[in-house]
Parts: sequence; C-alpha cells; structure tokens
Amino acid sequence: MKKFLIYMLLCACIMQAYAQQNFAVQLDGKDNNLRIGMDSICRQWTLEAWVKPDTDKWKQREVIIGGGEYSEFNSLDYLPLVIENGRLCNKGSNLMGSEVPQGRWSHVAAVCDGQRISLYLNGEEVAHADTATVILPGAIGIHESAESVFGGCIDEVRIWETGLTQKELEEWMYRPLTARHKEFKYLKGYYDFDDFSDDVSINRAAKGRMSFHLRNGRKEQYETAPLAHRVVNDNPLFQTDYGKQKLFQITALPTEWDADKGTRDFQLLKLRIEAQGEHSPLAVKEIMLNFEACTSWRDIERIHVYYTGSKPRSGVCHELVKGGLPLSSATLCVRLPQNEYTCLKHGTNYLLVTADIKPEAIAGNFLNVEVPKVKIGNRKIVPLRSDDCLPVQITESSLQNKKILKVLQWNIWHGGNHLGKDGRARIIDLIKASNADIVTMQEGYGSQEMIAKGIGFHLQTPSAKSNLCLYSRFPIRKINTKRDFFSNPVIAILPGGKEIYVNGCWLRYAYRPEYSCSYADYGMNTRQWAAEDSILGLVDIRRLLENDLYPYVTPSMPAIIGGDFNSGSHLDWTKKAASLHFGYVAEDLPISKYMYENGFKDSFREMHSDELERGEGSVAVIYGQAQTSRIDFIYYKGKGIKAVFSKIIRTMPEIDDVWPGDHAAVLTVFEIE
Repeated sequence: MKKFLIYMLLCACIMQAYAQQNFAVQLDGKDNNLRIGMDSICRQWTLEAWVKPDTDKWKQREVIIGGGEYSEFNSLDYLPLVIENGRLCNKGSNLMGSEVPQGRWSHVAAVCDGQRISLYLNGEEVAHADTATVILPGAIGIHESAESVFGGCIDEVRIWETGLTQKELEEWMYRPLTARHKEFKYLKGYYDFDDFSDDVSINRAAKGRMSFHLRNGRKEQYETAPLAHRVVNDNPLFQTDYGKQKLFQITALPTEWDADKGTRDFQLLKLRIEAQGEHSPLAVKEIMLNFEACTSWRDIERIHVYYTGSKPRSGVCHELVKGGLPLSSATLCVRLPQNEYTCLKHGTNYLLVTADIKPEAIAGNFLNVEVPKVKIGNRKIVPLRSDDCLPVQITESSLQNKKILKVLQWNIWHGGNHLGKDGRARIIDLIKASNADIVTMQEGYGSQEMIAKGIGFHLQTPSAKSNLCLYSRFPIRKINTKRDFFSNPVIAILPGGKEIYVNGCWLRYAYRPEYSCSYADYGMNTRQWAAEDSILGLVDIRRLLENDLYPYVTPSMPAIIGGDFNSGSHLDWTKKAASLHFGYVAEDLPISKYMYENGFKDSFREMHSDELERGEGSVAVIYGQAQTSRIDFIYYKGKGIKAVFSKIIRTMPEIDDVWPGDHAAVLTVFEIE
C-alpha cells in the first residue's frame, strides 16, 4: 500500500510538472465586444465552451456565441448558443434547455449533425429538435447590442464544421484539444485565451487570410471603460497536462500586399506554428522555399528569416540567419541555427520570411513563395497553405518615380478606436507601409491630428473631430464647401507645380434596407436599393460635382474622388457575379452609373475588369459574411492621368495581424504626365 501511495504521488507530481497554467476571458456583462467575424457554417456544426456566469440576476439574454455586427439575416441563425432567462438556448430551432448554474463552471454545447440539433449541458443532452440550420458564429459573449453581453468567464471556445457525437464531446471536454482529435480537420475556431492580450486572442485553428482572431473592444464605451481581460481559470474539472511538446498546427500565411521596387525586408510570408506543452521542446531546423510561381525570381535579391514572437503584432524581431541569404535559384533551403529562437514555445510561434526587392525589378511582375516543407525535430511537415489571398505584384512609388502618385482611400471606423489600445497605431503603420502620397479618409472623429503627425503629412479637415480628413505628402490648397460632412475638396500641388483636384467624400447610405451589408436576406428587391440611393447618395454626389468640383477644375486638370460611397457599383452586381451576392443582380445602381456618365473611371474595376474573378468587397471586411460588397471607391478623370495598379487592401502589412477598422482600404497607383 505504501509503495502504491508513493507511486500515485510521483504520477501526480509528473502530471503537475507537465501542466500549463490555464486562463479564461472575463466579461463584465455591460459593454464588452469580442468579435471573431467568422462566416456562416451550413447544416453540420458544433459550438462548445466552458462558461462560469456571474451571480448577478440573469438578463433576458446573455450570449455565449452570437452573430455580431451585420449578422441579422433571415437566411440563418445568428443566436446559435445563448442563455435565455438563465436557460441554455438555440434560437434557430427554438430549443430551450436546462438552467445554467451561476457562479460555477459548466460545459455547454450545441450540435447539428445535418438532421438534428441538440443542446448539451455538462455532457448531457438537455434538448433536441429534428431540424438543421445555417449558423453565423461571429462573436463571443455578445450578439450586437450591449444588452446581450454575457457576464462572467468563458473558456475553451471550439467551433467545428461537423456535428460531434455526445461521446466525442465527453471525451474531450475536460482537456485541451490536440491534433489527435479524430475530427481535427473540421476544427474552424479554437480560442483557449491563454495568449489573451489587450486587443487580440489567437484562433489556434486559423488556416487562411480570414484568421478569425478575436478582436477585443467595447460596443460603445471604448474610450472610458475597461476591456474584457484574461483571468486565471479556476475550473477544477479541466486539466492541462500536455506531456511532451506536440505540434498542433503549422500554417503558411502569404502576404496580400504589393511590393514597391527597391523595398527592403518586404514581408512575403509568415509561418504560424502552434505548439502544445513546454517539456522537451521541438526545434525548427529547416524551411524549404519555392519561388517558381514568381514571374521572375530574379526580382528578389536576398531572403531573410526572423523569429517574431508569439503575437502577430510584436516588438520581437530576431534574424535567424544573419544578413539573410542571396536568392540564386528558384528554390532555397534555409537551415536554421539551433537556439532559443528556433526552439518552439508553448502556444503560438511566428517565423517571418522577408525579401529584398531589387531596385531594377520589373513593375507588374508577380511575386509568389511556396513552402513545400518545414523540418521540425526529425519530421518534415507540409504546412497548411492559405489559399484565399490576392496575387502580389511589384509596383512603383513616387519615392522612386516622380510620375507616380499613390492614393489611399479608407474609412477607419470611429477614429480607429474600436480595437483595444493600438487601433490608431495600426492605422498609422498601414498608411506608412502603403507609401501613399494622398489619403482620403472618413470617420476621423478626433484621430486625424494624431495620424497626420504620425505620418508627417499635410492635413485638411473641417475640424479636429470631423468626419472627413485628407492627408497629402505634397502641399495642398483648401477649397471651401458648404457640406463639409460629405465633401472635403483640395488642390494638391505636385512636384514641379502640377495641380490636381482631390476630394475625399462620404455619401448617405440606403437604410430601407441597408443593402450594402444585409444582402444575405431572402426576398430583397433590388429596385428598392436603386430607389433609395437615388434620393440619398445620388443627391450628395451630384451636389459635390456641381458645387465643389466643376467650378474649380479646368478641362485639363486631373481630378480624383476617393470616398465611402455607401453604395455598390453596377459593374459589380451583374448577372455574371450573382453568385457572389446571394443571387442578386443590381445593374441599375445609380451612383456608380452617374460617375461614369460624368466621365469618371472606377480605378479598381478598370484594373480588374472581371467582376467574378475579382469580386472582393470593402465594407465589413472583418466579418466573414460580408466579403463581396464594394462601397469604397477611387474615381478619376482628366488628361495626363491613368491608373496603373489598384488593390483593395484588407490585410495588415504585418502578416496575420488583426484589421483595426470595419472597412477595407483602396489603394490606386496613378501615372501622372
């Protein structure tokens, strides 16, 4: 007996040595807004989490997993896992389960296997219905309004694209997920919150451009009240004994950004390596790189590899092969030194691959890098590849070619304050990385002076807290307008004295319905969209052209209008591209047609004429359900100006970092004669 007790004690000590500290996220039940932006999942799905509600009186509804902003469509369930008056609930099937205990941890789950939806509380089925639904799991602890915010702790949120069995739930609910789970390939979201920082928590299961990393913010009180935060998980039932370190997932994440000629350390690709456990850590030994898909790999001079820590946005940057390696063929094997930076840590590990682009590289050539394998320990592993990224081209900037003018259009969403503490810093980083010469911006709302100082540009804005702001590398001359909430015109004076008209605008949006975000509803009438645009946004842009443009522009003067038009384009909503727009066609949208009738070109669609192949959107870019609605434009007309490149920018220059706003940016490169 004595030997047995000693043996058990020894086993307990070993397990404790292998255990990692476990954390959860604490929500105040008032205003926390944890957005993941995940898109819809059809008919087979599982949602599960551990929850510890506070002991306050139950609100009518407290959300565990909800749809979030822009999700209230009649085509799906946007409240798939909630607590209604204290009871577990799935709204899409009108299922009401047992009461969820307050003040202690419980495991909750909703499962749809394609024929039946079931609710589970602590592994026991508490309700079911013979039906199947489409769900939108876009937010954790909230749906849209502050009234629905969960109060208490949440941990181990798992989102699957398959219906797990009760046995599978029971087998894994008391321990962290590993790659050994037999349904691992169907895992779409995994949030253990162990890495939770001020503004981000990693989705361990992320595979593509839409990483669905958690963005931490507040619904309204984002400047005054505390954010949701990490706390130690005191759940006695959940065990985190990982044993020897194991790999969870390895993903190759290419950039979407274009690279200017002569750029040093251009971010080509990141490897996100998820490891579990700290005992006997694994080491990354080799990375194979393949550049055969480039137009010409000779456009690249050198390749660098860095360890950049455990967070997408990080101050850590350690070069693993000092000085980098010359690229002398289309393939490169990077052998890494064995040190503290190549030994994997528990959690997320980022390795960054950058390139020095030759000054004589050919503008228009494409860049592409593949990672056929990564050697970790004694294993050669093919990483998952993000396959939803835009092609990358070599471009020019005004810093290299005086005939080049880069214009960036961006609505930054309430001054960039919706993402934790570093939203505005991310905005400044993006503008700098774009090498834009002129920026037309909406929703500055008090951030414009900080941004102007951060990028060192001239600023035109009606006031320090106005909606519209315009930044220019070159001197600008203000044009007075009576409608400064909608129009912000200037004359920019380019090197050599050439003058160009620029206006950053905002137009009123249709709200009966607000179709630019809600087109996933059944039964919509596109004639309504055109009618609503005709009495709102069309009136605004007509006034802008008549009062703020034509009196100041000569026939030979180039004119650029960048703006949040809050309306789609007749060039996008065609029969050919109906599959991108929930089946709808809207070729009579009036605002874009008016711009064309007045001689303006849509710079993005001019460069990418196939609306089906290049159907990316610009509004609600952080929400997976709204990726194809383009409402931000850079229009232009006049002699001596032509667009040569244009791209919708929807990812950060720091690969895998979270986007700070709700709109994408639009970047157009012009050639000025």
